[in-house]
Amino acid sequence: MSTKKSTTLRVPTKLRDEIARLAELKDTTMQEVVAEAVRRFEREEWWASVYDALNEWDEPTVSGYATDAQNLEGTTLDGLDAA
Repeated sequence: MSTKKSTTLRVPTKLRDEIARLAELKDTTMQEVVAEAVRRFEREEWWASVYDALNEWDEPTVSGYATDAQNLEGTTLDGLDAA
């Protein structure tokens, strides 16, 4: 008997069939297909929040960031020739 807790999630039959199709295609379980979909959605939401925050930057903030980035550009060089 599994020690992992689980629950039942009601979804339309068409969606269940699509999850099952994807699971078969990927040779995995329906549970893993749903888990991966949730992880991807979380990642997309995180990036959307990053883009939203960046879009709120005013011109002085953007200019300051660009200046800082330019000043730091050469700091990772290790002094070795690229040749």
